[in-house]
Amino acid sequence: MTKSAGNKANLDLSDRAKRLARLVARADIAADYPLLKVVRIAEPTFARLEAAVMIYVWHTLSRAHPSRTFTLGRSLLTDYAREILALPNRTPNGVLLPRRDTFHSFNMIHQALADAIDAAGLLNSLSFLQIPCNVRIVNGAPDPEADARSYASAKMHTDVWNGEPISSILFNIPVLGDPKAVDLRFYEPREFPEELRKLLDDYALGKVVTASAAEYPAKFEMGYAYISDALSLHQTKRLHPTLRISLDFRSIAQELLAGESFDHSASRAVYVKAEAWRAGGLTTILASEEPLDAFQRRRLGEVVAREALSIVNVDDLPRERSTR
Repeated sequence: MTKSAGNKANLDLSDRAKRLARLVARADIAADYPLLKVVRIAEPTFARLEAAVMIYVWHTLSRAHPSRTFTLGRSLLTDYAREILALPNRTPNGVLLPRRDTFHSFNMIHQALADAIDAAGLLNSLSFLQIPCNVRIVNGAPDPEADARSYASAKMHTDVWNGEPISSILFNIPVLGDPKAVDLRFYEPREFPEELRKLLDDYALGKVVTASAAEYPAKFEMGYAYISDALSLHQTKRLHPTLRISLDFRSIAQELLAGESFDHSASRAVYVKAEAWRAGGLTTILASEEPLDAFQRRRLGEVVAREALSIVNVDDLPRERSTR
């Protein structure tokens, strides 16, 4: 990673760039662009995060195929690629949803992620964070059907067009697999009309913004967190037919700019206060009552009751009295 000043846009984004710089002021910066900061994650911290994600994928495979044996190890993604891509709780955009069968292992991911963000000196600058994070499994093989969807990650976009608040800060962390096979690229807009700073029906409707955007020369690599402003753009590029797993989530900065608010009611994500997010996997447990195949069954037209993610305080759990 090398530092770069990035491309200077015609659009005045200086206030947003300065806020992002202040947000990461205590972090170990590997690459520096106006609307994107690349932060090193300490090796032991990243190793815990990597292991937690591997266990979660293995656990999900084991629950989806109880009559089969899956070997937990670094070759998990190559040995069982077909089974992983067909998991019933994986969405078209690749998110592996935590469910009743797997929330135990998902809490290990959240705990390791919270440790990583806190250790990097980033948590104190954030007021709200998305819970749960997205565990995203993407195949580098061409997938025209998935990439043609309205909100396909293969289209250049900002999450504002998918209902996220304009005050949000996006985190992306590649964890397993080959990030060169499934690259994530970031861009700075040269224009961004006010009428496009909102939810759109299709990312393609933002072509006025995407057509002139300038790409940041940031390499998507393991061991780093990629932190970007809401008005920056990003895009998934499928390059080679192997899997890549990354984590992504959104947050709201403590510092709000003129015209911004904490309002995230248009988002489909759940945001919680920073202290509650930090406690996840420690003094609170993230739980789900939905079965592993709920998402797949709904896509087939079956009515499956929706259950909101529960955030359970460990101290509130019932305890059996000792008989001694």
